Amino acid sequence: MATHKMLPLAAIAAAIICRLSAIEAQGLSAQDQMFMENAARGGMHEARMGRLGIKRGQSEAVKGLCQRLINDHNTANKDLESLAKQKGVTLPADDAKVVFSTPLAAKSGADFDREFARLIIEDHQKDIAAFEKEASAGTDPDLKNWAAKALPALRAHLAEAQAIPQ
Repeated sequence: MATHKMLPLAAIAAAIICRLSAIEAQGLSAQDQMFMENAARGGMHEARMGRLGIKRGQSEAVKGLCQRLINDHNTANKDLESLAKQKGVTLPADDAKVVFSTPLAAKSGADFDREFARLIIEDHQKDIAAFEKEASAGTDPDLKNWAAKALPALRAHLAEAQAIPQ
């Protein structure tokens, strides 16, 4: 009876070891792969936030930032997708419904602008810290380079969001 219960666990363990071995064989640490997946999710989220801001925002400052978020994060995500293919990593799919189900989606005008700026500031502060860590401590040179190249745009988005009146 105990042997029967252990077989599924052994199969799961073998699958995990196989996946980790494939990652290591491609030169990616688990940290690098997690960074790639989180960066992809974050980039898709920021582009979705931008699209929502174009529709709901009031000020030209917010709408301008939204367009830059869309352009910059879509470009960065395309580059990341290409890198992921080279490394044999499957990135998560976009879930476009996520942003539209948040409390922000119910706001409009000046209320939207204030909350949008606050969220972008919060997101980009976290993103910058993660990208700086990857750029300096990541193990894959290509991924480190991608993270370092993305930092100026992330910092510009943060500065632009901070300039929006709260």
